[in-house]
Order: sequence, then structure tokens, then C-alpha cells
Amino acid sequence: MNQDFKKYIKLLLIFGIPFWLLAISYFIFDPFHVLRNYQDYGSNYLKTYNRNRISTQTFLNYNPKYHFESFIFGSSRSSAFLTAEWGKFIGDANPYHFDAFNDNIAGIRGKMQFIEKQGNKIKNALIVIDNDTFSEQYDDESDIVHLKDCRWSGQNPVLYHLEFFKSFFKKEYFISYFDLKINKTYRPWMEEFFKFKYYYEAPRNDFYFPENEEGIKKDSVKYYSNPDFRKRYWKPEPYDKTIGEQHLADLKIIKEIFEKNKTKYKIVISPLFNQIDYSPIDLEVLNIYFGKENVYNFSGINKYTNDIGNYYEMSHYKPQLGNILMKEMYQKEVKAN
Repeated sequence: MNQDFKKYIKLLLIFGIPFWLLAISYFIFDPFHVLRNYQDYGSNYLKTYNRNRISTQTFLNYNPKYHFESFIFGSSRSSAFLTAEWGKFIGDANPYHFDAFNDNIAGIRGKMQFIEKQGNKIKNALIVIDNDTFSEQYDDESDIVHLKDCRWSGQNPVLYHLEFFKSFFKKEYFISYFDLKINKTYRPWMEEFFKFKYYYEAPRNDFYFPENEEGIKKDSVKYYSNPDFRKRYWKPEPYDKTIGEQHLADLKIIKEIFEKNKTKYKIVISPLFNQIDYSPIDLEVLNIYFGKENVYNFSGINKYTNDIGNYYEMSHYKPQLGNILMKEMYQKEVKAN
């Protein structure tokens, strides 16, 4: 019996060698960049990295030097608001971009609380709202792209890292990863895992769309002749309300943080490509919590959304539009004073 058991263990170890090698490679290569700390994340494929992790780690890396006091919050659509440009309006040379992919109100609230725990004041804030801000559709803990950082989300760190480890083996992710790493060539069959690149900037954590910019620069006519740019998916009715009772506690905490820090803030409702108006009910809730004078609604059909040249694709608008919106918001503030 004892000999049979030893034989079984030996066979298990032998046949398990491929798995053990893959498991070891995960810890060596750190494909999702969550095992070790990185000063600079550079340019990387979209579905490889978790933006929550990047934003949190970059903040921890550079906060001791810069003592950030001004923050941009929101989803990847907040990329249109670059910290260098925003800093000109608020008088801060080093604002920080603390966003995440499809970030929701719970994520924004959690990041603000985390900032305070580090001893930082929030003197200025820009919150970029879209139709995902009051949604939990991306809160599945097995979705590593949207997983909230365990250092402020409250999730067990072991379970947090286990999700990334498991994802390395899901649907042969590791095959695409090593193919891309070795051959440096994107292949169409990799689309499920890798598609296009962002560029992550340190220390202020802005991010850019280099491949889109290159495509536009090379041939803008061809770029915008894509049939998708002719589809607006517009409907006469605005979005249904998305702010529920469960979101009011987050809004209350954010408002209290602003009051405690005497924060100068603005709430921006994104000018989405689909030109659908933001829910008037949700807009009224935001007005109640943050004051109508601080809430700017750029959704719907308007001079900004009519120009397809303001967009990279159907989801993200360009910094050139972000600059225009900031100028309009802060000029109105000056005139009001």
C-alpha cells in the first residue's frame, strides 16, 4: 500500500511538471503586474493589466515625493482630462489621475477614503461621470480587469491574488501571453485577451491611446470612415435612472469628505458618442448632493458630441475635448465670481 502510494505520488509529480512549470512562470513573469511593485507601467496591452492596481500602486510610489492634493476620478473616459492641463486651472503642478476601468461610485468613494488614510488632503477633485458610474455590472470578483485593489477595497489579499493566478490558466491565456512575449506580434485570435494598447504615464498616472493617435495621424479620413462612426445609437429618451438607494451612502461619504477637506470640486457628465441624454432624475440627485453650480452635464446632442473628430472610438473622447470642457467649466466659475 505504501509503495503504491509512493508510485502514485511520483507519477503525479511527473505528469504535473507542465503545470508546475506554468505556475512557476506566473511568479517569475508576473504577467498581470500584481505580485511586485513597478515604478513605471509604460505601454501595455489592454486586458493584461488592472487599472485599479496601476492607479493605486503609482499613487503609493510617488505620493511620498509629491504629496498629491488634487485628484481626477472616474472610468477610462476620464483619460480625456489630462492632469497637466487641469493643473493650469486649479493652480497645482502635480494633480493625480486616480481612475480605473469602468470605475463605479463605490470605487471612487473607496479611493477617496484610501487617500485620506495616507494622510493626504483632497483640495481639488474632478469626478467624471458616465453611464457605468452607478452600476455594479463590473463588480464580479473573477473579472481581473475591473477587480478593485485589495489594499483599499477590503477584499482578502489571498483571494485577490488567487483570482489573477487562476486567470492565467483560463482559456489558454498563457498561450497568448507567451506567444506575444516571444514573437512581439499581435494575432487576431488573441483578441479575447489582448487587443490594443494604452500608455501609462508616471508619476501623475495619465494614460493615452497611442495606436489610435497613430491611426488618425497616418490617415484620418480612413480612420473616421469606419462604419461605426456613422452609428449613433441615438434614442429620443434619456438614460433610465441608475442611482439607487445603495448608492446614496457612497454619495454621502464623498460629500462629507469634500466638506471636511474644503475641496474645490466639479462633477462632469461625459459627452458620450451615442448622444443619449443623462437621466434627469440622476442629474437632480447629483445637483442635490454636490450643488447645481458644480455639476456640468455635457451629455446628449450638442456641439461637442456632434463632432466625431472628438472621439477615438465609440467609448472614449479625446483630450482635445477634455481641454475644451475644462476651459468652459472654469471660465464659467471665474465669471460667476
